[in-house]
Amino acid sequence: METLKWYKSKRKVDEALTFMLVDDMKQYYAKETVLDQTKLYTALGNYYIKTTDFNRLEPYLAGTIFEECEKPARKHLSPL
Repeated sequence: METLKWYKSKRKVDEALTFMLVDDMKQYYAKETVLDQTKLYTALGNYYIKTTDFNRLEPYLAGTIFEECEKPARKHLSPL
C-alpha cells in the first residue's frame, strides 16, 4: 500500500487559481486511475493536496508549486 503524503502550495488561495486547480484535478481524474486517493483542499489560506503519487499529478497543476508538508489539522481542511 502506498503512503499518502501531503503537499502545500506556495501560492495563497485565489478565486481564479481555485478554478484552474479544480479543472486540473478533473483532467487528472479523467486520465488517471479511478482508485487514486488524491484530494485537493484549502486550509489556512493555502492549497493542500493529499496524494500517493505526486510525480504523476504534477503535470496537471497549472504550474502551481507545491512542497511536501505535514498534514494540517482536520478542523482547518475544506475540500474543493
